[in-house]
Amino acid sequence: MTKPIIAIVDDDESVRRALSRLVRSLAYQTTDFPSGESFLVSLTNVIPCCALLDMHMPGLDGLQVLEEMRSRKLTVPTIIITANSQPNMRELCMKAGAAGYLQKPLDLDVVLSSIQSVAAA
Repeated sequence: MTKPIIAIVDDDESVRRALSRLVRSLAYQTTDFPSGESFLVSLTNVIPCCALLDMHMPGLDGLQVLEEMRSRKLTVPTIIITANSQPNMRELCMKAGAAGYLQKPLDLDVVLSSIQSVAAA
């Protein structure tokens, strides 16, 4: 049986590695991307069961990626992660289709429960 795939989209390689280790410990497969653009390109081949998407990246930010997925009618349960939350950003992301919004530093238990709840939906 194939394990469900969780996409990790973050421009910080150390964050991608740490999240990949954590997610794989839950018996998921991971695929990671250094940019929103590379993640969007991948969606023509594989649709993950969930995505962890950094809010602040060079190029397309997390909100722009959400909006692009919505315009393409792609449904990927997405959890936004951010170190620099701005006023109303959570609400904007949720309106754009995010399934969750987490602030860094990430609480590992919260990340795990968030993934499990959106990946199971």
